Amino acid sequence: MHPVSVPRRNVRRRALACFALAGLSLALYGPAIGFDFVNYDDTTVLLGHPQLYDQPSLRASLSEIFVGSLPREEPLLVRDVSWALDARLFGFRNPAGYHLGNVLGNAANVVLLFLFLQHATRRFGLAVATAGLFAVLPVHVEPVAWVMGRKDMLSAGFVLAALLAQSHELASSDVRRRRSLYLLTLLLTVLALLSKIAAMSAVVILTLHRVFAPYLDGTRPPHLPLDWRHITRHVAPRMLPHALVTVGIVVWYQRVVAEFGVVGWRGLGPFDPEHLRTVATFTPLVLGQYLRSLVWPTQLSISYRWPHVEIPLTASEQVAAAGIALVMGAALLHAVLRRRDLAFYGLACVALLLPYLNLVFVDIWRADRYVYLASFCVLAIAVTWLEPRGAPRSRSGALRVATVALAAGFGIASAVQTARQLSVWRSNESLWRHEAYLDAPSLLGIQALAASYVQQAEQETDAAVRAERVRRAHVEIARGFERDRALGRKAAGYATAEPLQLSHLHNHLGRLAALEGAPLTEQVGHFARAHEIAPNRRSAFRLAEAYMKLAEEAPAEERERWVRASLTHFLEYVSMSARDPARHARSETLLAGRYESRFPFLRDEIRVARERYFQ
Repeated sequence: MHPVSVPRRNVRRRALACFALAGLSLALYGPAIGFDFVNYDDTTVLLGHPQLYDQPSLRASLSEIFVGSLPREEPLLVRDVSWALDARLFGFRNPAGYHLGNVLGNAANVVLLFLFLQHATRRFGLAVATAGLFAVLPVHVEPVAWVMGRKDMLSAGFVLAALLAQSHELASSDVRRRRSLYLLTLLLTVLALLSKIAAMSAVVILTLHRVFAPYLDGTRPPHLPLDWRHITRHVAPRMLPHALVTVGIVVWYQRVVAEFGVVGWRGLGPFDPEHLRTVATFTPLVLGQYLRSLVWPTQLSISYRWPHVEIPLTASEQVAAAGIALVMGAALLHAVLRRRDLAFYGLACVALLLPYLNLVFVDIWRADRYVYLASFCVLAIAVTWLEPRGAPRSRSGALRVATVALAAGFGIASAVQTARQLSVWRSNESLWRHEAYLDAPSLLGIQALAASYVQQAEQETDAAVRAERVRRAHVEIARGFERDRALGRKAAGYATAEPLQLSHLHNHLGRLAALEGAPLTEQVGHFARAHEIAPNRRSAFRLAEAYMKLAEEAPAEERERWVRASLTHFLEYVSMSARDPARHARSETLLAGRYESRFPFLRDEIRVARERYFQ
């Protein structure tokens, strides 16, 4: 390829397009800057780690991010640095800074997508249309409006920037410039991986771009075969460093998260025949649902619970899975063989979604954030198909008008739906009310809404208002149990999220019992049931507190029994929190103040606990 001379008029047109696209994105998502935190990882992953983001200086935060708290449960260094900057500029507990970063990141991604497509395809109209539609897709609301979506904004931005740099590298004849741009793509790949590990797809996307670049820019007609000699001699060696860096970072990351128990405990392994059958059946259904959400974005959720490994598929659903697989497979094969100008987008879409297909089971089969970057591939295919390269001028009549009207109508409808969906994320309660009253709500949505009512009741001083919050909490808890029965779950070889949500519902009952002045034995019963269903940090800590209260009110001859029961469950909590520096430090303080200083008969147990957990 040779460098392209860009007339000044085209430069101005491109600049205006960038400003217009960025303005569209900022205008649409601007209200999110005023949104609050939500109780779905915001409080645990971000606010729960002040040692990372709320140090006296930025330098101290960076030291903690890169040294003091490494390794940790989710070592996404670039994301953490961006949060540390937000905390310094706006305040650690101020949600505006984190939301502003996401809104700006999304606008930058829209512009980067336009610049990449415009340079890679030499088609201004396709680039504007695809980026414009990308800016208004309702499925993007979750990753943009949710503070935790920062990793999606960053990783997508770095991947798009790498594609843009590579496109310029391929078009340049200057050896030094090509070398610099090549090294830049390698750096951007590393930054993408350290923003979100799912960016392991970046090396595949960059490789596909190198292979199909001549078809994208029209240098090579779509039907001509691939130049395998060029691929083996030039493309493969150039992408080897990217592949090695990717493998190294992914292996490091997987070891860290496995050590912290994030992966590796959910049942069937990746090569188990039953799991392979599940993946083969569920993947077409998931891909079909993604396409439906892009075209008809209703009932959007933060937690889709279908398909589900504990809910057997019906015969019609299994037929649908096979049909979707055949249609998508045939379309992809046709693109690779005859429409290689579309093959890049189709293969890139599959590559971008591959890390999310539960090859190693994590229980989340579908999420709007997963399709954030992959959605541009679907849009580019649609726009290219509606307005193919070299379309005859005869199409400038009614057909062209109809095509423009269709795209404009879809864009306007998407923007309206995006604005509506955005309001869902305004506050914790608005999010969970939306989630709890979907046509097919998840247990997560129902129990999280119940949790918000319980928390409000615990903080309320007005008796009448507190009673109303308690009543609402009981209503949602009852709905949660009923929803679980309606799901008809059957035991499978996987560990799923539903038992944990049921555990939380029983925890909520225990807290409500305390608010209502129920006997301590009743409170303990709820917390014990919660811990029995799904042992977790929350249930262990609540049970330890409840047994301690029981000990304080018990006769002297029974006190030691309840204190020892409390310590047992408290040490369970300590064990589950050992990898979290903030919780670990708090645990040591509680061990000393609540048990060691008050109950000499626990001396031996506490000595063993200190040797085991605090040395």
